[in-house]
This record gives sequence, structure tokens and C-alpha cells, in this order.
Amino acid sequence: MARKRIISISNVSKERRRHLFVKTLWILFGLVILVIGLAFVSHIKKLLIQDISVSGNQIIKEEDVQKEAREILQEKRFFVFSGENKFIFSKNKLESGLKEFFPRILSIETNIENKNLHFTIVEREKSHLWCGEEPPTYNERSADQKCYFLDNSGFIFDEAPQFSSGVYFTFYSKLENENPIGQYILNFEFLKDIESFISGVKEEGFPVHSLVVKEDGQYELLFSLNSIAKDYPKLLFISDQSLSEVYNKFISAVTEEPFRTDFLENPNSLEYIDARFKNRIFYRFIQE
Repeated sequence: MARKRIISISNVSKERRRHLFVKTLWILFGLVILVIGLAFVSHIKKLLIQDISVSGNQIIKEEDVQKEAREILQEKRFFVFSGENKFIFSKNKLESGLKEFFPRILSIETNIENKNLHFTIVEREKSHLWCGEEPPTYNERSADQKCYFLDNSGFIFDEAPQFSSGVYFTFYSKLENENPIGQYILNFEFLKDIESFISGVKEEGFPVHSLVVKEDGQYELLFSLNSIAKDYPKLLFISDQSLSEVYNKFISAVTEEPFRTDFLENPNSLEYIDARFKNRIFYRFIQE
């Protein structure tokens, strides 16, 4: 009697598992049908983005933004849904994709009304140049260089045309990647300090045109002065120093004798001012 009871319970358990399995299959089948139906609905033309417009752009062409946006939107969402559907398109993916493709874009705002997608773009402003790892010598200053624009955050965003030297302050430094576009040359705070430092140096009658950032933490601020030397006259300092310390040492040297007289009499013979040593500053004039 006990054995028959066990067999009966076993049969009931098997029947329940079979019903559960069949029920699970129907649920999965229903989900697949639902996904297929939603995927089909997501491609209905009335639900797709039709027009793309752009405002705020000065250099970037509207048709280029439209073309790239279309390519991004054509990528499926979750492999089956239309990326062009106005209700489910990925705003974040679209904006990040455009900013990656157009490094000149500083910020972008996306709005959609009916089936019209609109981008409001703010472009990066040209503040300085980056022209490679090493500057030309003074004798080679007229040679063509391949330079790139960077904004006031130190971000390199576009190749610059050839123009007269001195239009933009220039940076020279080694970068991590071969393609400079999309890289930063200096952190934002240090760049702001450098800009203030340069303004102070200029006010003392020393025009500057570029800063060389060395890998070993040394800096060379090159002066826009006629020179009898092979290289530009320069101010030397290191990354361990605060710029206020370097500036004070620079002022103490150029405003006192005998430097002041030597410079006024032979400004083109200045070779360097060296502020790298603690509590000391050195300079050298080339003897003609």
C-alpha cells in the first residue's frame, strides 16, 4: 500500500513538472512574439525621426553633423529595435558619438519635437597652438610647421592652417598618442596659471611666443627677441617650482643691475635666464 502511494506521488510530481515546462515554453514564445511585434512597430515610418537640424555651429558644417547623426541612429537598439525611433533613440549615445567624431564640439544639446531632431552646438574657441614636441631653432623659425588648435582647457581639437608666427601662443610637448586631436597638453589649473605668468612676463618688456614642456619636468619659456644665438632666448624653470616663485625670481633679475643695463645695451645677445635653482637665478649674455 505504501509503495503504491509513493508511485502515485511520483506521477503527480512528473505531471506538475511537465505542466510547468509547457507553461514556460508558452511564456517564452509569447515574449518572443511580443519582442518581434514591438520591433516591427519601432520601424513604422510615422514613429521615425525624419528631419535633423543644427544651430550654433560656426565651423562644423550642418550636413556633416546630419550625416554622422544618421549613421549613429541607424544602429539598432538592443539588436532589433530601430535606433531612429523618436521614442527610444539613445540621446546619450548620439551626443557622445557626435562629440567623439567632431572634437571641435564643446557641448551639445538635443531636442526632439514631433519627428524633428534638433542639435544646439557650442564649438570650442581657438586659444593657443600645439606644434609638436620640439620648437625650431631661431634660424629655422620661418620653416613651415604642422600645428593644431587647442582651447582654453588645453584640449587639442583641430589642425591649424599656416599663418604668421605670433598670432597664437604656442606649446611644444610630447603627447601619449600619435594623433594629437582629442588630447590635453596640460591640466586646466596649470594652464590658467601659465597664462597669468606669461602676461606678467610680457608686462616687463619680454615678449614671449611659446612654452616647451620637457618630459623630465623642465620648462622653457621662449622669448620673441632677435637673437645672435642658434636658439631662442629663454627662461628656464621646473615643475617642482610654483609659478609665483619663478615670476618673483625673474622680476628680481631683470629689474636689477647689471642685467638691466646689459639687456638694454644688447638685447639680442641674451641667451637664457635660469630660475631652476633654489634662492638663485642665473643668466647669460653671448659675447659678440
